[in-house]
Amino acid sequence: MSSSRKLSNEEVAALLEGLEDGSLAVGAGAVPTKDYQPYALGADDANLLGDLYTLRLINERFGRQFRNILLPMLRFAPRVQTLPPETRRFDEYLASLDPFLGLTTLRVDELKGSILATVPARLISILVNSFFGGRGDSPITRSSEFTPTEERMIQIVMEGATKTLTDAWKEVYEANFEVMASEMNPAFLSFIEGNEQIVICSFVVQLPFAKSATIELVYPLQMLKLIAPLLRSKVQRVGENRDENWATRLRDAIMEIPLVIAPRVAEPTVDLTQLLRLRAGAVIAIEPFNDVPVYIEGHSLFNGRIGEKDGKMAVSIV
Repeated sequence: MSSSRKLSNEEVAALLEGLEDGSLAVGAGAVPTKDYQPYALGADDANLLGDLYTLRLINERFGRQFRNILLPMLRFAPRVQTLPPETRRFDEYLASLDPFLGLTTLRVDELKGSILATVPARLISILVNSFFGGRGDSPITRSSEFTPTEERMIQIVMEGATKTLTDAWKEVYEANFEVMASEMNPAFLSFIEGNEQIVICSFVVQLPFAKSATIELVYPLQMLKLIAPLLRSKVQRVGENRDENWATRLRDAIMEIPLVIAPRVAEPTVDLTQLLRLRAGAVIAIEPFNDVPVYIEGHSLFNGRIGEKDGKMAVSIV
């Protein structure tokens, strides 16, 4: 630890004299220079998002529910393994993609951007083959474009994926995912600039009769920075988890509760002397009225008019 003692007047004078006559070199005793890493403001720094703990939880929820999307085509729920998120440059990611696969852009208005979903062509062929009764690995039918049946299969998978993503995100951030565009060749993909950073979330679909296939969700890093505090947080808020069946039964039970309804025609007042003089046949005068208050369990909620219906006295709510 360096000393905090200040130089005396004699020491300061000796230093100035040494600098003037050249006996003391300029910079002598200075702290050696150190190499500092330059920092560019606005750079794509993934450290801002931490270890993406919250995004991992979202991916786990999505992976568990994504099995149900593939169930109608495969006739069984496959195992889906969720891999940790990976950060890369977008141009590097494009170079690693197959030249023919399903590419779907999903719009996320709440996050002011869009994400990319990739489905390998071999998995699409397997889904079509299994849907029509086949069993086993299926080769790619074409290498340049999908058949109308395969395009419809991609549409079904993406429609289910958007709903599942929305449900997976709602515990953290209310975001709605909508299909915006589809492509089959990465060369014609219009997503983000090549030098931008992306976060890749991979989901490995394991099949007992074929090699595993990987579905990926690609998030622009800049889009996730909008909710960086949420993605770094280790504590998640508890969602509503509304039970519609319980809510319906509770509402039906409430609607069956009996309530006492009592129209109040008049409220005459008498003093104690008049009250003592009352006998059978006595008449108490009341003021004329048009509307009468209607009380529900002692609380005035409506106004009504006295009338008759089916030979019985009745009250009409006005």
